[in-house]
Amino acid sequence: MLSRKLQLFSSVCTIVCGLSSAGVAAEGEALTSKRFLEYPQTTRDNYISTAAMMAGVIATQNKPPQARCVDQWISKNHDSGFLPVVDAMKKFSDVHPAGVIIAVLTKACGSFKYSD
Repeated sequence: MLSRKLQLFSSVCTIVCGLSSAGVAAEGEALTSKRFLEYPQTTRDNYISTAAMMAGVIATQNKPPQARCVDQWISKNHDSGFLPVVDAMKKFSDVHPAGVIIAVLTKACGSFKYSD
């Protein structure tokens, strides 16, 4: 099994390549969930997976049980195309995709607000 860092690196590379070729947003135009849902399925899956993995990496340094929850959430929702996120993006179509992703993860695994 790939290490978490290697998975993260490969996912980030996939996102960068996928989104740059998809033409993320015209200059001056904010990316919204509505626009994001127009992207190809693989691009969406890679973006959501990478965002969730990043949240998991951050949680690893702050709340290890939360990191395990995020990892389990990714595994559970990957095959469905991250349906909980897609459904939330349909409801909150004017919100940036990253905001929707973190909201769904917060609901599933708890707050990502950490204190020293």
